[in-house]
Amino acid sequence: MRKRLVWPVVAALGLTLGLTAPTGATAAPALSPALSPALSPVAEQLPALKALAEAGQARLGLTRSPMQDAALAAIDPTQYECSAAPPPVLSAILPDATNWTPDQRLAATLVLIFDIPMVDAVYLPQSGPFTYGADGDFTAQVNRTDRSLRTFWDIPSAGIELVPAHGHSLLNPAVSARVLTALYGVNPATAQAVGELIAVQLNTPALNQGDLPVFTFNAYAASGGEVIPGYPTAVRRIVLGDGVLDGFAKVGLGDVAPRAILAHEFGHQVQFADNLMRTDLPAPEASRWAELMADAFSSYFLAHARGGAVQWKRAQQFSQVFFQVGDCGFSAPGHHGTPTQRMRTALWAYNVADTARPQGHILPALTFHSLFVAHYPQLIAPDATS
Repeated sequence: MRKRLVWPVVAALGLTLGLTAPTGATAAPALSPALSPALSPVAEQLPALKALAEAGQARLGLTRSPMQDAALAAIDPTQYECSAAPPPVLSAILPDATNWTPDQRLAATLVLIFDIPMVDAVYLPQSGPFTYGADGDFTAQVNRTDRSLRTFWDIPSAGIELVPAHGHSLLNPAVSARVLTALYGVNPATAQAVGELIAVQLNTPALNQGDLPVFTFNAYAASGGEVIPGYPTAVRRIVLGDGVLDGFAKVGLGDVAPRAILAHEFGHQVQFADNLMRTDLPAPEASRWAELMADAFSSYFLAHARGGAVQWKRAQQFSQVFFQVGDCGFSAPGHHGTPTQRMRTALWAYNVADTARPQGHILPALTFHSLFVAHYPQLIAPDATS
């Protein structure tokens, strides 16, 4: 089992790149006629590759964000604060693909539909030393937060791995090839061809040598239950994509977003350890339950004097992190909660820590969970104000 903070924004990016045609949009022209002759065979396999990607993601339980779904058209603006306009962080990470060649667009499409760097980091062996952020800018902050989380929550944490996902890993054809063969069942010859295509086409300044935030705009928590044939037994793991760290830095949240995101993913590890997931609920509600609870674990840690010790001004900032990754895909299996619900949850948990006496006492995870359960109806109520 794994949970994620947000899914790569393939649909929104597709409009920018001319790669996909969401519902109601004008279909993009076919890529194949303009491709280099050597790449046409890969392009011809794109429909089959997309089908393999969807099947593999379904097998692994990787649910797409409702931002990609037609459910967005059914948003009720009188009930929830969701709009068709992309959140600021999404606008900040979309690349200018005006001058990209068809070959480069094909390579970007393949990276996105297979979610290559993120899936590689979640399921396949990784080797350090690890840095966080495309330029390593968040390494110290992430490592400090990781050490603090492991002593803050009362769960066994020694076996939880923390690893990054780098876009520049795509410059190594072997990375893409092993993902495609081990996780998606692509035949080795095609996987190698795709890996080489991606490596060559991304290794340009226009695509920032692979380090485009959209390729790694995500974070995951894996419970270690998924074993990939041919690889060692899966481990409990948290993955932080460079893109999600760099993306929030672009909108002025770089000093708080890495801590909030890591603490959210660690919250999922608390859920795994204490068996707090709900299997008795429909998929959208089970997902919302899990994600809002992880938001609450994150915010309680950040606000606590023995955790992040974040002051009120910063609390408002980290609540914006969760607000910007909320969604209104109420019927989608990966529904995470609306922007308002996610921000409301973050601020509620902040107040639990801020008003507690004595300040130095850390609530056991199960005690905090009980508070969350009691308050949950208010957190998700459309007209709730607290």
